Amino acid sequence: MSAGDFESRWLSPEVNAVWTQFLTVTHRLEQRIERRLQEHHGISHTQYEIMVRLADADGDHLRMSELAERIVTAKSAVTYQAKRLADMGLVETHKCDHDNRATWVTLTAAGRGRLEEAGPCILSLVREVFLDSLDCDQATALTKILGTLSANLDDAERPVKTQ
Repeated sequence: MSAGDFESRWLSPEVNAVWTQFLTVTHRLEQRIERRLQEHHGISHTQYEIMVRLADADGDHLRMSELAERIVTAKSAVTYQAKRLADMGLVETHKCDHDNRATWVTLTAAGRGRLEEAGPCILSLVREVFLDSLDCDQATALTKILGTLSANLDDAERPVKTQ
C-alpha cells in the first residue's frame, strides 16, 4: 500500500463515528481504572497488570521480555515499571543465571497482598462501568467483534512468507 492509498481511504462519517467512539470509551475506561488504582492502592494500571501476569505465571515470575509481551507494551516500559514496583517491595528483579541479557521479575508476598486488595476494587469498577451495561446479546456480539479485531491484529503482525 502506498502513501497515496491512505489519502484515498478517508473514513466515512459513519465509520469515523465508530472509531472515535471506540477510542473515547477505551481511553475513559483506562483513565477510570488508573485513577481508582492510584487513589486506593498507590499503583498504576500498568503496575497492576504486571502483578496480575506474574501472579498467573508458574512460580510467580516471568522474564522481563515475556512480561512485556503479555501486557502488550515495550520492554523498556516494563523495565521502568518493574523498577518502581521493586522500589515499593512488590516485585523483585534478578539476572538470569544462564543468560546475562535476561532479567526475571518475581512477585513478592507484599505484591500478592497488594494485588489481592486491588483486584476486587478494579473488578467492581469494570463491572459497574463496562460489563453491567451490556445485556447477554450485546456481550456475545462484543466478544465476537473483539475476537475478529484481535485475529486481524494477529494476521497483520505475522511475518509475510516469501517463496
